[in-house]
Amino acid sequence: MARPARFFPVSALPGAALLLLTFGFPLLPAASAMEAVDFHQAVARALSNNAFVSAAGEEAVSARRDADVARGYLLPSVRFEEKFVRTSVPAEAFGLKMNQEKLLATDFADVRNFNSPPPRNDFIAILSLEQPLFAPKAYIGYGMAKTEAAAKGQDLYRRKEDAVYRVLAAVLDVITARQFVEVEGHGLSDAREHLRIAESLEAAGMGLASDVLRAKVAVASAEGAKVTVENRLELARRGLALAMGEPGAPPVDVTGLPPEFPDPGTPEGEGTAATGRADLRASSLRLANAGSNVRLRQSGYLPDVGLAAAYQVDAEDSPFSPDNRSWKVGVGLTWNLFDGMRREAELGKAVAERRRAQAYHRGMRDQAAFEAARADLGVKEATLRGEIARAALASAEEGVRLLTSRYENHLGRMVDLLDAQTALDGARAARIRAENDVRLSRAQRLYASGGLLSFAAPNEENGKEKIR
Repeated sequence: MARPARFFPVSALPGAALLLLTFGFPLLPAASAMEAVDFHQAVARALSNNAFVSAAGEEAVSARRDADVARGYLLPSVRFEEKFVRTSVPAEAFGLKMNQEKLLATDFADVRNFNSPPPRNDFIAILSLEQPLFAPKAYIGYGMAKTEAAAKGQDLYRRKEDAVYRVLAAVLDVITARQFVEVEGHGLSDAREHLRIAESLEAAGMGLASDVLRAKVAVASAEGAKVTVENRLELARRGLALAMGEPGAPPVDVTGLPPEFPDPGTPEGEGTAATGRADLRASSLRLANAGSNVRLRQSGYLPDVGLAAAYQVDAEDSPFSPDNRSWKVGVGLTWNLFDGMRREAELGKAVAERRRAQAYHRGMRDQAAFEAARADLGVKEATLRGEIARAALASAEEGVRLLTSRYENHLGRMVDLLDAQTALDGARAARIRAENDVRLSRAQRLYASGGLLSFAAPNEENGKEKIR
């Protein structure tokens, strides 16, 4: 199974953001009245607008219609015919007269009635019925069609999970980008405060001009970083519109708190086993169909038995005139005794396809187990890095506070304060990155276990083991 595309937060792409400034990419203007959606609204719109979800939905509908068609081969077939015949062909004219119950003894007296009969009309109405009595191919085919419809339903479910994962990553990208804008704003404010202190000390004759220059460089750097993250926020908002299936729409902001996912260590976070994923259920259903296909090909050696009945009205002058009514009922058997070894070839192909389906399902099961294990490790790693980032931030904040006090009291150097400020800015960014990674890793675990859709859209009909 293909791994879903990873949507990295802003903090994971500093180089890309730097390139935007380096090569002069235009800063995208901020919208004055931008639409904002919460997480669940974004999910609902993505499920409604996603083209792949729509396509998978139509495939599921088509598969259910195929099952209806297959069921039709097991039900009675009733047909009505009405036709008009006028003929002077001797055998046909004689037969029509007989069907109309108008054949007389005098018709046998003159041979001309046989050899040169006058033209004769016949209105024929036939109501016929055919009912399979023993049709193994039809029975097996109907079961296979129902199973494939169920598999298509699972495909649809997984497509919905794909869409939810992508919109979730986009929502987290917007939230993270906005947090980085706030962080860079704090960094810019701190840099300006350091510049103010340096200028005040220089004016009082207690500071160095070089400290003022260093502080000005720090302010310029902070201003540039803020421009970068603001541009990245705009791009993230446009990415959210794209993930929602609205690529031509204006940028979309996120409102409300970030989505919080259950801790895998809690009962609420245990989720579904990887073997319960929709794509694995679909694979299991198709494996069952591969076995049914073998039985379908084996049934080619069996006969077909069916019932046929008909009710017929023949009239000379007008349709449905009661000149004569007749009926017939019969049972027929069809048995293909030799077909040039085609059945043997088809059976051998079906056996090979069953082995292929077995190998494919085994590979998918192993891949799903690996992805679930990887997701578990990802959650543990992200959680640990989050704890480290919070501790590092607290230390960096205390360091800046101490060095600022020392510099104001002429006990420290500006370069040390700026280094500490740089470390603080990095710690703030690392904390945001770590918090986003924790949320994303938990979402990835739910995706890997097949529980993301039920968490993000609990009212969404999943169609598990269901056929409409």
